[in-house]
Amino acid sequence: MMFKIGDTVVHPQHGVGHVTKLEDRSFEPGVTRRYYEISIPGGSTVWVPVDLPSSGLRRLADRSELIHCREILEAHPSPLAEDGRIRQSGLAIRLKQGTITAHCEVVRDLFAYSAHRPISGPIAAFLQATQGVLCQEWALVEGITLSAATYEVGLLLEKSRLSLKASKALALASEKL
Repeated sequence: MMFKIGDTVVHPQHGVGHVTKLEDRSFEPGVTRRYYEISIPGGSTVWVPVDLPSSGLRRLADRSELIHCREILEAHPSPLAEDGRIRQSGLAIRLKQGTITAHCEVVRDLFAYSAHRPISGPIAAFLQATQGVLCQEWALVEGITLSAATYEVGLLLEKSRLSLKASKALALASEKL
């Protein structure tokens, strides 16, 4: 996928930004590659190799994609691995798929996981950053404030959590019968 200077893009870890230039850079001795320079609001710059499709860099979602995203955020979450390294690696791989739907699934699944297991440290920071990136994009696509997007995404995640809780209660009740 080729981006042009001025394109609005989403980086899975750093958020929404703009391609400001294409440049050959050498970050490793003796290795020169072509990079996108991505300017992230707040003053950050991210360099993403042009020839690395697994970076997760993608175009901003369409409004029509958010309809499906709402369904994903409300749906039953998928279980996550109990081993922290495996869980973190799996979530990062899913984000690098470079789709907003994968982003929604990661946020939903990690949010649900945090409901039954207290999270802290790197995994809590990962959830916060990933949800923050999703809300930034949501706000931009919908043309609403970041706080309104955060509120809507939070409501959808709560629906998913409550639905999962109700399913577990039903399963327990039917086991007792």
